[in-house]
Amino acid sequence: MSEKVSDTIINLTTKLMMINTRNEALKLSAEFSEAARRVVELEQNNEGAVLHTKSATTSLKFTKKEISKMAETFKKEFIANGLAAKIIKRESGRNSFCYEIRYRSNGYNITASSTDLSRAKEKFLFKTTPKEIGKYRTATYNSNDNTLEAIFKEWYQYKKGTVTDKELRRFETNFLSLPIELQQKALADVRTIDIDGVMKDVKPRKHEELRTLFNGIFKYAIASGIIQHNPVALIKFKRSERQTREALSEDEVKAFLERIKAVKYDSIRQFAYVLYFFGLRPCEIDEETHREGEFLIARNRKRKNGKIEYKKIPIPTQAQGLIDWDKPLTTDLHRLKINDTMKELLAEKTAYCLRHTFATVCQQYVRPDIVDIWMGDSPQRLVGKVYTHFSDEFMRKQMDKVEFPLSA
Repeated sequence: MSEKVSDTIINLTTKLMMINTRNEALKLSAEFSEAARRVVELEQNNEGAVLHTKSATTSLKFTKKEISKMAETFKKEFIANGLAAKIIKRESGRNSFCYEIRYRSNGYNITASSTDLSRAKEKFLFKTTPKEIGKYRTATYNSNDNTLEAIFKEWYQYKKGTVTDKELRRFETNFLSLPIELQQKALADVRTIDIDGVMKDVKPRKHEELRTLFNGIFKYAIASGIIQHNPVALIKFKRSERQTREALSEDEVKAFLERIKAVKYDSIRQFAYVLYFFGLRPCEIDEETHREGEFLIARNRKRKNGKIEYKKIPIPTQAQGLIDWDKPLTTDLHRLKINDTMKELLAEKTAYCLRHTFATVCQQYVRPDIVDIWMGDSPQRLVGKVYTHFSDEFMRKQMDKVEFPLSA
């Protein structure tokens, strides 16, 4: 509703209550009716296109078809709020208008504007898609608002810089997967049964992640004096079973290297060779992974507290004829497709087994502390962790001693 029209109605209502003469009453009643007519006209026109007003504000409703591509968590909230956002129409020049669509509610702050209403709607809907919606979660909140969502945001800010970006994203993803009614619940009102209700039917790994998330939030709230008891305490921590990984035998290695020559594995061949010859974790083969002279440079993705560290691994002689350094080392396949393809290549074993194979082969020829450095693990020995700095030439000679099994 236009603020100007609203003010007019309020003023006219006040005058009607104060006048004494019948003529004055009739005159003001007519003015009141005209103002009310304009309000009705505004409310009935969802798109706010009232040409004779300089500025108008009303609700803009969307159809279920229009919101089909919204992020699921946001879509549920948007539907619960009546599929509506605020729209403001302002004059932007002679005979032209600007339409601004706003949604500010429950931790979201989304705005989109254009001189064309259809374009404004397109921009607004784009910002609500799964890839974009995270940008419009507000970082600020009322400190007196002690809902689970508000304390999660505070705890999330506290965790920044103490964990990796990947772990932060996991926290956010898991929290956004919770029911909206639980997110908006006052922290002091959250009971053990509420938490158990969302955890009891999830897979083991998800159960582990959710308990870690809840426990972190409530321990932070207790330390901050917001609550006194942790409702997660009664829910036992169940560590999900990890798949046992082992090194490939020499025969298994040769079979793997023979299979990978097939045309159908062209898209993953470089990726698989790097896993085998350098012992990298699958997540460490990305755009930062590259060759510098006789060494492969890769980001160590297992450093604590978000520490940035790179591994420098000599390129094995046996890899020279197999890896094409002029082509990308990464693969365009989806993570799940990578897992399935690597299992096929390794006769139902996982890609991580190649990391174990690298370590096993290398330790047959060089000292374990050298292998620790190539693997990116932290040696337990203080001298290996702090004082040892091997030269590139020394490391090159060490790798030259290693003989990786190759196919026939």
